[in-house]
Amino acid sequence: MRTAAVISEYNPFHSGHRYHIRKTREAGATHIVALMSGNAVQRGDIAVMDAYDRAKEAVRGGVDLVLEMPPQFSLSPARDFARAGVDILLRLGCVDILSFGAETPDIPALSNALEILTENELRIKALMSGGRTYPQAASEACGEEAADVIRGQNNTLALEYLRALNGTSILPLAIKRTLPHDSEGTSGEYASASAIRQMLRRGENAERFLGYGVDRKELSFIENGERAILYRLSAMTEEEFANLPGAGETAARLFRASRRANSLEELFFEAKSRNFTLSKIRRTVLLAALGITEKDMSPQPFSRVLALNSRGAEILKKCRETSKISIGGSLADLSKESAEAKRLAELIERTSRLRGLCQENIGGRSEFLKSARMQDGE
Repeated sequence: MRTAAVISEYNPFHSGHRYHIRKTREAGATHIVALMSGNAVQRGDIAVMDAYDRAKEAVRGGVDLVLEMPPQFSLSPARDFARAGVDILLRLGCVDILSFGAETPDIPALSNALEILTENELRIKALMSGGRTYPQAASEACGEEAADVIRGQNNTLALEYLRALNGTSILPLAIKRTLPHDSEGTSGEYASASAIRQMLRRGENAERFLGYGVDRKELSFIENGERAILYRLSAMTEEEFANLPGAGETAARLFRASRRANSLEELFFEAKSRNFTLSKIRRTVLLAALGITEKDMSPQPFSRVLALNSRGAEILKKCRETSKISIGGSLADLSKESAEAKRLAELIERTSRLRGLCQENIGGRSEFLKSARMQDGE
């Protein structure tokens, strides 16, 4: 049994993800577990499809077991996102490989770029203080060759996975992406998740790239929940903004903007500055809307199972012998284990509720009433 893990969003799961899973299995993985963002995703958005539906399609597409990454970590910047994901995988105690997509699927080249990046961190911080965003500062500080690697958006996460894996027993596996990250173009049966989300937003049929049909009434777009989010932020104090994870200087800007903005677009524009990316602003807005604080960033007390097949059941059997974290399919049961577990369950429920408010027809069952889905795969 050789188990590979994928830290993913699958927002939504598409043919490029199937390709990645197939290549991971061809590289020697007998079993594949995906640690997938729940109903909030790293670019600072609500997931377009429900977590359970995305997990089901992932298992149909070749994954064996899907576990949920909770919102406080799925809404983290790349380094914290990668660190939290790897920490969960290490605590499972049964993962041999971490497989990830990259524009540069060359582990030595990525490792060399990471070394250069680490050596120049102080200069990067100085450049950011002068108004550069992190990607701009990293590219400027690290030289042309390393900058070419660093500039790839999927390479950014790949570098952070390598950083988090350093000194662990989990081996990295980089798979060449079929399309550039967030590309608006298509190539045969492949389109990026960003392009597919735009198709779905416009009401277009994306089944060619997804491999399955979707019910538009079940899709969520953050603009549908705009009023709820704006109201929540307008009721927050300046101290509450300051207690948001990693908010820093963003907190004061968001506090002021929340008193004036009449739309999310206006809120993002007012809070933006030269050295904050739009993604950081969007993530902080959702952290605020969900009431997530710095205290919520401690290691999670459990990992929830969303979907699995028979091989996934084999992974679970092994994990339950080795795991240092509780694993289960019922949020109601998991929430009873401790005060920390109850708090995490509440955050997962809140995120699901916000996603429901972002549907065309407001809806959605409580997460406490759901359970893991057994699903046949490919």
